[in-house]
Amino acid sequence: MRFTTLTFLCFFLLTYISFWSIPRKLRPALLLLASVLFYAAWSIPFTLHFLGIVLVSHVLIRPLYSQKNRLLLGTVLVFNLGNLFFFKYFYLFLQIIHDASGLAFFTREGFNNYLSALTGEGSIVLPLAISFYTFQITAYAVDVYRGQIKTEHSLLHFALFIFFFPQLVAGPIMRESDFFWQIRENKSNRQSLESGMALLATGLIKKVVIADNLVSGVNAVFLDPAAYGWQAQVVAALGYSIRVYCDFSGYTDIARGCGKLLGFELPENFRGPYLSASLREMWQRWHVTLSTWLRDYLFIPLGGSRASPWRTQFNLVLSFTLGGLWHGANYTYIAWGFMHGLLLVVERPLRSLKQSLAFPLWLDRFLWPLRVFLVFSLFTVGTLFFNAPDIEHTWLMLQRIFLLSSGPAGPAQELILNLLPVCFLLNYLEYNSKTSHLLARLPSSVRFTLLTLYGLFTVALLGRFAPGGNDFIYFQF
Repeated sequence: MRFTTLTFLCFFLLTYISFWSIPRKLRPALLLLASVLFYAAWSIPFTLHFLGIVLVSHVLIRPLYSQKNRLLLGTVLVFNLGNLFFFKYFYLFLQIIHDASGLAFFTREGFNNYLSALTGEGSIVLPLAISFYTFQITAYAVDVYRGQIKTEHSLLHFALFIFFFPQLVAGPIMRESDFFWQIRENKSNRQSLESGMALLATGLIKKVVIADNLVSGVNAVFLDPAAYGWQAQVVAALGYSIRVYCDFSGYTDIARGCGKLLGFELPENFRGPYLSASLREMWQRWHVTLSTWLRDYLFIPLGGSRASPWRTQFNLVLSFTLGGLWHGANYTYIAWGFMHGLLLVVERPLRSLKQSLAFPLWLDRFLWPLRVFLVFSLFTVGTLFFNAPDIEHTWLMLQRIFLLSSGPAGPAQELILNLLPVCFLLNYLEYNSKTSHLLARLPSSVRFTLLTLYGLFTVALLGRFAPGGNDFIYFQF
């Protein structure tokens, strides 16, 4: 059930009306029921599987409140990460064995033939949202073990925390401190209603009007780079940078908007990342909840920055490489994560050098646009790995760019170049928090009028530019 469908609109309106019409103590149960139905609209068997994962995890985590048993924590982690490995990474595991051995059985086709003969199933299907709910359960278990969660939560509240439908499929990845207190103190006011509606409208514009209109043009070049010139490769990479930002931040806006309408404040996931003046700042503003998850549950436990310089650099590269692997079971994602880890390693001494030189403020401001351009360019180069079907396509695109290979322009070149400043404007509105503060100070009647006009503007854009439904990019992760 996609956020951009009429089915979801009807589902959400029914949930919203029911939620605020019943007594407060019944609302968690209603939200859990709605969330289970939301997931079941995709697959009933996997809904039962998901419920089983949540139930077993809750039973295993309960003793950790009173006893800090490392073996028990390991059991929780192996159970959840093993579930993730089987469904998401088993084929990559087979591919690695095949690449090393050359044996035909260790191919996707060879294993699928064996699986079909044995069970009647043609392949292993990736459950929706498995990466997100696995990380959420893992963080909860580790926080209980560390003593950071002292209150034992009921199965109902724990299940709602994992299943909560606005953020279930593609985040934000929530922590215990983000959510449980809001179950107890859940309330709504006019300001949250207004900001929720504004987020919904903004998310729809990003997703339906911008991201979905770029799909066919961008994919045409990524799937067949040999048919286009070097300019088309560059513009397609820019187009995917626009698309992935508008698609994923659009999902987050809609998720946060739905949460606000139900009285829940979900964490921000994007803070104007394309206006970052350093790669470190970029990852503090892009997919914030994943970046902080990798920092708190992988980078710091490995030793973080407290280790020797070489070990710190290794920890950084390993964390980002595994972060790339989290996105998908493909060599391209591993290369993408490894690339960004290396770039951060290179940037660390440059950042120290900049601090030691103590640039005057005017020079720092003068260089800011150049640094933003460089960071965005490096991110865009990374999309050649992130969106390509395999490494061979990535190398071919890089080759055609650096050799300035001739060829025709891409099918959406003009559209992409026109949408680039729009994308940066959207980043600016996220980056500059003064905008929301200014709106909050306006009289309520003015805010209501502006929101109404913005809603009409959104409807007009959707009616004019909606190209048809496309899944959100991060649904596949």
